[in-house]
Amino acid sequence: MRARPAAAVLLSVTALMLAAFAPAAAAGGKPVKETITFTETFDDVELTDACGVDVTTTASGRITFFGFPDRPVGPQDLTSVHVHFVATSDFGAVRFKDVGIDVVRIQPDGTLILMVVGQVPFEFTGLLKVNLTTGQVIREPVHIVDTTRVCRLLT
Repeated sequence: MRARPAAAVLLSVTALMLAAFAPAAAAGGKPVKETITFTETFDDVELTDACGVDVTTTASGRITFFGFPDRPVGPQDLTSVHVHFVATSDFGAVRFKDVGIDVVRIQPDGTLILMVVGQVPFEFTGLLKVNLTTGQVIREPVHIVDTTRVCRLLT
C-alpha cells in the first residue's frame, strides 16, 4: 500500500519477499517472520516530474514481514516498514522517511481489513483503513503530505 517516490523499489522488494514468504506462510505452524534490508539508488521519476529538475533518490532500510497462517480471525499479515530516503538534484538534497506498520486482519464475519499506520512519503501521516473485501475506505488519514516543501529544497 505504500507508494510514491520509491514505488519501484518498494514494489520490487515486496514482490521478492512475497514470493519467498508465501510458501512458508502456507505451511502453517508458528508465526513466520522475514526481514530484508536494502539500499538502492534510482532516477526518481515522480519527484523529477513534480519538481521540474532531475532527481535521484537513494532508499535504504528494512522491511519485516510477519505472517500468522493458523489464525482464522485477527491479524494475518503485518509488515513493518522503516526506509530512509535521500533525494538529490543539482540544486539541493532532502531526507525523508517511510515508516510504519501495515496490518491485514480478518474480522469475525470474514471481512478483510487493511490498516496502514505511519508516514507514507508524499501521501499521508496517520491511519488509512480499508475494507479489502468491498474496497471501501473506512478511515482516511487526516494529514496529507505533498511535494511542495521537498521541491523547494531541490530547486
